[in-house]
Amino acid sequence: MKIWLWIVLFMDIITFIYYGRLFLLGLSAAAACMIPELLQITGVSILLFHKRRLGFYIICLSEVVIFAANVTLFDGDIVLSLINSVVVPLVIYALMKPYWNCFR
Repeated sequence: MKIWLWIVLFMDIITFIYYGRLFLLGLSAAAACMIPELLQITGVSILLFHKRRLGFYIICLSEVVIFAANVTLFDGDIVLSLINSVVVPLVIYALMKPYWNCFR
């Protein structure tokens, strides 16, 4: 599970930097995507370092916001955006399920 969380954390940091670069280049909609990415980085960090269920719930919330931003601000494909927003929480939940009681 830790390997998956490290991968998610790394990808979220890269995505945050990408949105920051877009924002600096003049795309103001990218600023709206930086906030949910920060939320997701926070959720993954809480889950990875503090072993709290709150991190999982924050990840789920951030994925909902990221889905809405992809569909509305960037005119993304609804099906592809939905798949992208569902995969991360489902994999994390599947990996957490056997150890759910170990998380506070």
